[in-house]
Amino acid sequence: MIRFEGMAPEVMAAMCTPMHQILPIHYPAPTSPPIPSVNPIYPSPVPPGSLFLGSMSATMDRELLASRRITHLVQVLDAPWLPMSEKDGFRCLKIELLDTPSTDLRPHLEGASQYIASALLSGGNVLVHCQQGVSRSPAIVIAYLIHNLGMSYDQAHALVKWCRPCINPNPGFVAALRAWENRCRSPATASLPQFRRATTSYAGMGMMTPADPATTTLAPTPPGYQQFMRGSSYTGSSGARPC
Repeated sequence: MIRFEGMAPEVMAAMCTPMHQILPIHYPAPTSPPIPSVNPIYPSPVPPGSLFLGSMSATMDRELLASRRITHLVQVLDAPWLPMSEKDGFRCLKIELLDTPSTDLRPHLEGASQYIASALLSGGNVLVHCQQGVSRSPAIVIAYLIHNLGMSYDQAHALVKWCRPCINPNPGFVAALRAWENRCRSPATASLPQFRRATTSYAGMGMMTPADPATTTLAPTPPGYQQFMRGSSYTGSSGARPC
């Protein structure tokens, strides 16, 4: 059961929002990293190759799924049933995962990252969801950003929290993601052909690009996520850096 007492307004609003767009995204100012008082600027209409993060309630809203042109679902649930499946017209990846610090997240990270990358590169729009969109599904999205966009854990967490302020991966997931970051940053991993292809492809697509707030046109290279790569100074609503 969710308790809203003492919850920051933006976190409460995010909890009540079925899904948030993570990529592609525009920064409000070319020279500044995201800050809590400035909302992300999204291209409209939703382009192919968009990544979304949300809760199970998003899958119950067929109109919302259609408006976001969702084609692929990554369902991070421990339930024996699924709200949506292939028979509903979606391509689905189910990851059976409990939201507990003792759950081993690591075996799922590479497969999930590759699945998301393949779907986006094919022009599909992907929704990654768990029950509430707070811990399990954000962990998968952060893992994808680390693996395929070359972000650090802190950079990926800052971006996802900026887009969906209610995220809060449990401590076990955080430890697994930091270990994942170390693995992805190792010279052996960075030299793998599939890793180089993924990072190069997404940079060329301009998945995260600084832009004039008056425009919604996706820009080509250079990739705007270099702002994060230089080290995000983002702080949450409480003034603390994301953990």
